[in-house]
Amino acid sequence: MLNRNTVKNSKKIPREPSVLIVGIPGPGLIGTLSVSYLVHALDMEIVGEIENPDTTPVVFIDDGEIFGPIRIYKSGSLYAVLSDIPIDYDMAVSFIQSLIEFAQKNGVDMILLPNGIHAGEKDPNNIKTFGLSTDERLDVVMYDNEIPKFLTGMIAGPDATILTYLKNSQVPALILFTQCNFFFPDPESAMHTIKTISNIVKRDVDLTEFKKQVNYLRLQGRQLMEDTLNIMQQEKETKPPQIYK
Repeated sequence: MLNRNTVKNSKKIPREPSVLIVGIPGPGLIGTLSVSYLVHALDMEIVGEIENPDTTPVVFIDDGEIFGPIRIYKSGSLYAVLSDIPIDYDMAVSFIQSLIEFAQKNGVDMILLPNGIHAGEKDPNNIKTFGLSTDERLDVVMYDNEIPKFLTGMIAGPDATILTYLKNSQVPALILFTQCNFFFPDPESAMHTIKTISNIVKRDVDLTEFKKQVNYLRLQGRQLMEDTLNIMQQEKETKPPQIYK
């Protein structure tokens, strides 16, 4: 049972923290597209998997090796968790519990969760990313990277479960909400997210290859986007979340 009065660790976030980036399917596939490319661009090595009893039995074959749908990668002090399947209601609790446990065991200083937020009139030349932190110590991270706060809004469904557990975790978390097309894969917004993450973790990321694959990524992600939307539609007519000012 979650404790509403959990006392947060008061130690400062290190200047070069160990970071766990979490990429799961969501609006615009922002998390999946951005983290998938970061894993590739930073040449991160697969170091494990998150096994979940509620996951639909499925494996992926890559270069002759068998992998589960939720994998863990590492490069120096940077970790990444990448899911090729949407996190539904049944999986949400065990998934986030496993994630937090992994972060604690491996001395992770900050969890970084990129996501998308519905933008009715997104300006492709001025895409914005908003931040929501579970710990005031991360306010300086948002300030240093010119990330405005997510001030008012609503998050529902499995994402709400994940955010609730992160809020009560001892590991500080920063959730990034990038304006995107809610219903279709949005590589352009994912590219903006990649830039934001690379600034936060202080890693140079060459986006040349990503730019060349924008159309391919949009087509490739259609089925995963459809599966993700099916889960979102289980939220009983909850409208796409957006920021209200």
